Amino acid sequence: MPRLQKTHNGLHPHHVYQLEVIFLFFVGFCLFFAYFLIMDYYRLDMAVAQWYFVAPWTAIYTLWCLRLRTNIPSEERISPLKRPILHWVLFGLVLLAYQLEPVNLARFYSFDITFFIFTIFLADSYWDFI
Repeated sequence: MPRLQKTHNGLHPHHVYQLEVIFLFFVGFCLFFAYFLIMDYYRLDMAVAQWYFVAPWTAIYTLWCLRLRTNIPSEERISPLKRPILHWVLFGLVLLAYQLEPVNLARFYSFDITFFIFTIFLADSYWDFI
């Protein structure tokens, strides 16, 4: 029987961490979109129903990313001064401007929280904050 070959076996654990942070968020977004369509089909209140999906998914995503982070050897961790921090400061300002605009009452705050956790892990995949 042929064995499945993982294409990321040759990558360093740091690069696997970067890729899985991004791909897991994308998978979660696709699953949330499918969940949203199902809730819309059954005409359920998405303001309440969103948390039934997002809370467990965010917990699983956070625990998975923390587990992946422990696989990175300390000598492979990147110094925070090695990469420019200017684009992350600009990204933070854009997020702040987005939050300061008038609030739509039907806004999904669960996705904002999940996106915030994603950005923390994405930034961590470029810099070691510990």
